Amino acid sequence: MFFVGREKEISLIIKALKRGDNVILAGKYGIGRTSLIKYVADTTRNRWRFIFVDFSKTPGKVCGLLIDELLPKGKGKTRGEILGYKSNRFRISNLDFADRRQHVLVLDNIAKLSAQKLDLIRYLAMAKRFRFVAIVENFMREDDLFVLRARLSNALLINIPHLGMEAAREYFRHFSGQHHFHWSESQVNHLAEMTGGYPVGMKEVVTRKLARSRNLENPAALPEPNSPRSRRSLSRQDAP
Repeated sequence: MFFVGREKEISLIIKALKRGDNVILAGKYGIGRTSLIKYVADTTRNRWRFIFVDFSKTPGKVCGLLIDELLPKGKGKTRGEILGYKSNRFRISNLDFADRRQHVLVLDNIAKLSAQKLDLIRYLAMAKRFRFVAIVENFMREDDLFVLRARLSNALLINIPHLGMEAAREYFRHFSGQHHFHWSESQVNHLAEMTGGYPVGMKEVVTRKLARSRNLENPAALPEPNSPRSRRSLSRQDAP
């Protein structure tokens, strides 16, 4: 994984987890919150085991998914949904983990917190067996965020901003060299300014350029001139 420009946030997350604190990541869609935690998980895998779960699902479904992840492979892989919500919640808090690393539960896609979801967070936090990373949507209500911080206790809130221009330039230089785009420094600067350091926009530029390069290497894959597909392609703003 190629990752740039989040040294400050990475350091804050790791220091918080080492202190025994939890982390809440906030930011707009496409800013790279989940990618950031996946990078931290990969680089610290000798110390922590990160378990990702989609917290937009119901508490019962969340518990079933956690059971499937926490149980040893081949043991009870389908039982997570068979047992009831409260039974699974109890099992999660009392399992004897074969993996002795500290477990970090990553609660992703938190947009709205129901009473049931808050109760599940409270229950798991009280077990004191996990660290937590909560990834919240930028449109989450302030009162929900306040209650979430209270349920997690000692939770560090980190707002993820756009990448700086130098990090954005480094990103485009990397993929230009990797895929032989031959972007000049002027083009790299233009792309960094055009995308404003917004990761999802930066990724889209590289993806579109890569697709275009592959089409040029395979002329048969290109649309016929003046075909509907060709007209759509010409109407888009292509990367340099």
